[in-house]
Amino acid sequence: MAQGRSQQTQQAFQVLQPLCVSLIKEPTLENVQMLRRLLEGVAPDARQQLYQYILFPLRLILREPQKRSQELCEQTVLCMCDVLKHCTVSEWDMFSDLFSVLSILISCRTNVGKVAELSEELKLAVVNCLIALIQSANEQINRRLYQPSFLPALGHLVSLLLSAAEQEKMRELKVQAMECLLHLAQCSGEGWQKNPNSSEARVAFASFLPGIAMAICKVILGDTKQGQNVTVKAIQLWSRLVSLVMSEDGKHKSQSDTRTTHQSPRPDTSRANGESLLIKRTSEWVESTAKKLNILIGQIVTMVTNPHWKVRMAMAQFAKDLIFECKCSLTDSTPKLLELLVSLVGDEYSQVATLSQETLKEFSQCHLDGEAKQLVELLEDNLYSLMTVLPRLVRAADDTKKLSTLNLVIGYLKLLGPRITTLLYSAAHLKRLSLALIQVVEFDTRDVKILEDVHLNADTTSRLEAFQYYKTRRKYFKHFTDEAVYEGFVKICHLLGQYGNITLLVNHFLDLFHTSSPHRKQVVLILNEIVLGTLETGLSDSTITSWESSRESDNEQLHDSEEIETTIRLLVQEYISDDNWQLPTNIDQSECSESSQVSSNWMITPRQQIESFSLATVNSNALLICLLLEGIGAFAQVLGAGFNAILMECLYPVLEKLADEKAIISQSAYNTLADICSGCAYSSIPDLLCDNADYLVDTISLKLRHLDFNPKAPLVLKVTLQHSNSNMLPLLEDTINEILITLDQYYGDRAAAFMKVLHVLVISIVRWFPTQQECKTQSSSASTGISDNNSLNPSVNSHPSQDIKAFFLEYHRNKRIAAGDMDDADIDDAGGDGDHVVGQDEEDDVDEKKVLPIHVQAVKQVLERCLHFVSSKDPRLRLLVLDVIQNGVLALASTKEELLPIIHKLWPGFVQRFSDSELLVTCKACETLFVMGETCCDFIRRRVAKDVWPKTIKFLTTQAKISIKTGPSYKHTAAHKLQKTILGGIGRLCKQVDIGESELCDMLTACLPYLSARQPEVLQKAAVESVCAFMSVEPDSVWLALNDLYCPSSLSPPHQVFPEIKFAGSGSEGNEYSTNVKMLLADIDKT
Repeated sequence: MAQGRSQQTQQAFQVLQPLCVSLIKEPTLENVQMLRRLLEGVAPDARQQLYQYILFPLRLILREPQKRSQELCEQTVLCMCDVLKHCTVSEWDMFSDLFSVLSILISCRTNVGKVAELSEELKLAVVNCLIALIQSANEQINRRLYQPSFLPALGHLVSLLLSAAEQEKMRELKVQAMECLLHLAQCSGEGWQKNPNSSEARVAFASFLPGIAMAICKVILGDTKQGQNVTVKAIQLWSRLVSLVMSEDGKHKSQSDTRTTHQSPRPDTSRANGESLLIKRTSEWVESTAKKLNILIGQIVTMVTNPHWKVRMAMAQFAKDLIFECKCSLTDSTPKLLELLVSLVGDEYSQVATLSQETLKEFSQCHLDGEAKQLVELLEDNLYSLMTVLPRLVRAADDTKKLSTLNLVIGYLKLLGPRITTLLYSAAHLKRLSLALIQVVEFDTRDVKILEDVHLNADTTSRLEAFQYYKTRRKYFKHFTDEAVYEGFVKICHLLGQYGNITLLVNHFLDLFHTSSPHRKQVVLILNEIVLGTLETGLSDSTITSWESSRESDNEQLHDSEEIETTIRLLVQEYISDDNWQLPTNIDQSECSESSQVSSNWMITPRQQIESFSLATVNSNALLICLLLEGIGAFAQVLGAGFNAILMECLYPVLEKLADEKAIISQSAYNTLADICSGCAYSSIPDLLCDNADYLVDTISLKLRHLDFNPKAPLVLKVTLQHSNSNMLPLLEDTINEILITLDQYYGDRAAAFMKVLHVLVISIVRWFPTQQECKTQSSSASTGISDNNSLNPSVNSHPSQDIKAFFLEYHRNKRIAAGDMDDADIDDAGGDGDHVVGQDEEDDVDEKKVLPIHVQAVKQVLERCLHFVSSKDPRLRLLVLDVIQNGVLALASTKEELLPIIHKLWPGFVQRFSDSELLVTCKACETLFVMGETCCDFIRRRVAKDVWPKTIKFLTTQAKISIKTGPSYKHTAAHKLQKTILGGIGRLCKQVDIGESELCDMLTACLPYLSARQPEVLQKAAVESVCAFMSVEPDSVWLALNDLYCPSSLSPPHQVFPEIKFAGSGSEGNEYSTNVKMLLADIDKT
C-alpha cells in the first residue's frame, strides 16, 4: 500500500515538476491555468505529499502582486485554494506565510486595515482561500493562531474582513467575509460551542469585540437592498462572537487563561507587545462591555419585524444564543431578548414560532420554578405596560412599529394561554386592554363609496346558482393602512375569545357599546372577532404555551357550548334591536313623529317628517350596520346547526337589509345569508328561504297589514322573490294576493314600491318557468306535416302548373259558395266543417273549466293591475309598468288563450305611450311592442298598422332631418336612443306580425333616409338591419326603393318591345346613399 502511494507521488511529481519550474521562471496566466487542470488528476495522497512543492511557485507570484495582473493573481489564489482544500497544513511557517501573503494581497497600501481597490472577483477568491487555509490547519496550528505573538496579524485580517463586510457591494463577498470571521473565531458550523480551541479564540477575540460588534451591527441594520442572506449571516456572526467572548465558561476560566498566557514562552519583544494587546476578562470589564452591548442589542432587536422569515428565524436563534450562553453576563439584556422571542411566538412561519416557543420553554425550565410564576408575572406586567403605550404608538409610529407591537401582544397572550381569564378578572387589566383595542381600530368614515346605491348586476342569477360571495369591502382605519396590522388585531381578538371568559368579555364590551357612542363600531368589530375566536377550542401544537402543564393541553374544550349559545343569543337581540338596526343611512330621511308612534289607535297613519343628517353620521351608521350583519354571519359560523334556533329572530331583519338601497349594506347582508347557509348546512340561499318559508310568509303578511308602520315589508318580499326558486311560489300565493289587494288600496303614494315587487315577481316567474317556443315549433311542424301529406297523397301533383290549376279551381268553388250557388258536395263539405267547429267549441269549453297554473294566474293578475298604472303621471312608474308588461308577455308566451285577451285590454293605454312626452318611455314602449310581436304575432297586426305605424313613421321622418345635422354628442340624447331602438326592431316586427305591403312601404320610406352616410353610424347600421328584414317580406318593393335612391348600373330591357326604365337614382356615379345601397342590393342578388 505504501509502495503504491509512493509510486503515485512520484508520478505526480514527474508531471508537476516541469510546470512548477516553468511557473517560477515564467509566471504566466496560461501556466497557472494548466497547473489547475493538472491538479484535478492528482490523487489526494499525492497532493498532500507535494502541497509545499506546489505552493512554492504560487507563493512567489503573490509576493509581488504589484508586478502581476489582477487576473493572474486571481487564478493563482484559486489554484492555491484548490490545493488547500485537499490537504492538511501542519507547518507553522507555511501557514503563517500564506496567512500574511493573502492578507497583504487585499490590504490597502495607504490605509492599513482597509480593503484595497481590486476587482471583486480577486477579493472573493482571497477570502475563500483564507477560509480553506484555516480549515486545512491542524489543531496545533489553531492553538498557535491565537498566541499573543500572532495577534497583530490576526487583528489586521479581522479589520480587512470587517471592511469587506461593511463596505463592499458584492453580496457573496460580504457573506464570505463574515463566514471567514466565523472560521477565524472557531464559531462556524453546528456545535461550535464544543470546539476545543474556543478558549484560546475567546481570549484573542475579546480584544476585537468592540470593533466587530459595532461594524457587524451596522451591517445588520443596513439597507434591505443588501439581501436577506447578508443580514442573516451578520446576525449569526454577531450572536456567536458575542456568545463566545461573553460566555459563562470564559468568565470562569479567565484566570486560568491568564495563567496559561503567562506561562507560555516569550522568545522576543514582539511577543511581549502582543501580550499587551490582550484583554483581561475581569468582572469590571464584563460589566462595562455588557452595558455597551446592551445598547447594540436594543438596536438589533428591531429586526424582528423584517418581512423575510429567514431573518426572523436568525433573530430567534440570536436571542437563544445570547440568553443561554451569556445568562449571567448579559442579564440587563434578557428582557429585550425575551420580548423578541415573545413577539415571534405567533409568527406565521411555523419554524420561527416553534424555535421561539422551545427557547422560552427551555428558559423557563432553567431559570424559574415549575409553575413559572415569576415569568407569568413578568408577562402580565409587560402586557399591561404595552397596552398602555399602544394607543400612542398607533397614532404616532409607522406601520412597521405598530405591527411589531401587536405581534408582541399576540406572543404575550399565547404564552399566557388559559391564564388570560385570571388576568382579565383584574378590572385595571381589562379596562386597559379594551380601551387600547378600541383606539387601535378607529374607522375612517370619509369614504363616499359607502353611500353608493345598489345597481342590479347581470350576474345575480349566477350568484344564486353558484353560491358566490360578494367581494368583502376593505375596512379603512384612521391610524394604519397596512392590512397586516389589522390581521394582528384580529389575532389578538381571537386569542381573547379562545382563552378568555367569553361572558365577562361580552358583558364588558356591551357596557362600552351602550356608554360610548363614538366607539360603537369598534366594539362591534371586537365582539365579532372575539366570538369567532371561540371556534378555536383546542390547543393546537403551534399554540401550546411553553410552560403549561400537560393537563391543560389535554382539555379539548375551553368554553361551554351552552354559554356560547346564550352569549350569541344576547348579542343577536342587541344587534337587531330597533335602536341599532334601524339607523338612518340617507342624508335626508323621513322619520315617523313620536306622537303618531305612541298613539293608541294603530289605524292612524304616522306623520312623516324629514330629518337631515351629516355625511359622517350616515357613513358611520352604514358601517355599523355592516358590522352588525357580519356579526350575525360570524355567529352562524360559530354555532353551526345550533344557529337554527336563533334563525327565526334574525332572518327577516337580514332580508330587510338585503333590500337596502345602499350597496355596501346589501352586499354585507348577502354575505351574511351565505354565512348562515354555510353554518347551518344549507346548500344555497333559495333552500334557506324555502325551509323557513312559513316563518317568512307569516311575518311578511303580518307586516303588510300594518304597512304604515312597516314600510319595508314589500322590499323584503321583493328580495325573497329575487333569491328564491319556483318552490317558493305556492307558499307566497296568499302574500302576493295581499300585495295586489294592498296595491288597490294604496294606488297613490305606495304604487311605485308595490310595482317594484310585482316587477321582481314577473321577472322571477320568467326565470323559474322558461317558455319553450311552442308557436315556432308548432308552425314548423305543421308546415312539415302538410308537405309530408302532400307527398304521400297521390292525388296531389307537385308540378307547378298543377298547383296553379288547383288554386284557381279552389278559388272558383269558394266564390260560388259565397254567392249562394252550392251543390250537394259543397253542402257536405260545409257540414263537415260545422261538425268540426262544434267539436272545437266543446274543446274550448273544457279549456275554460281547466284550472290555470299558479304562475300564470299571478302574471295575469299583475298585468290586469298594469291597466291602471300604464298612464301614471310619474314617468319612472310608467317605465316600470312597461317593463312589467314586457316580462309578463314573455311569461305568458306559452298560454296564448290568456295572453291575447290581456293584450286587448292593455292596448288602449299602452298605445298612448308612443306619443309620451318622455322619449325614454316611448323607447321602452317600442321594446315592449317588439316582445308582443314575437309572442302574439299577427294578433296585433291591425292594431300596429292603425295605432303605432303613423306615430312611428312621423317620428322617424321628422327626426331624420335633425340627426343628419348633428355631431358626436347626439348619441347621448334620448332621441338617438329611440331612433336606434325603432330602427333596430321594426324590421323584425314586420316579419313577426306579417305587416301588409302598403304599411311596409310606408315604413321603408321612413327608414331610407337613415341609409345616408351623413347619419350617425349607429343609426346607419340599425337602418341596414331593418331594410334587410324588409327584404324577406317584400323584396321587390325594397329593390325598387333602393334603386330610386341609388342605381349602381343601368338596366337594359330584355327586348325592344319593353320600354327602358330609368330610376331616380341612376345617372350619378355616387352619392351619400351609395355605400349602404350597394351592400343591400348585393344581399338581394345573393338571395
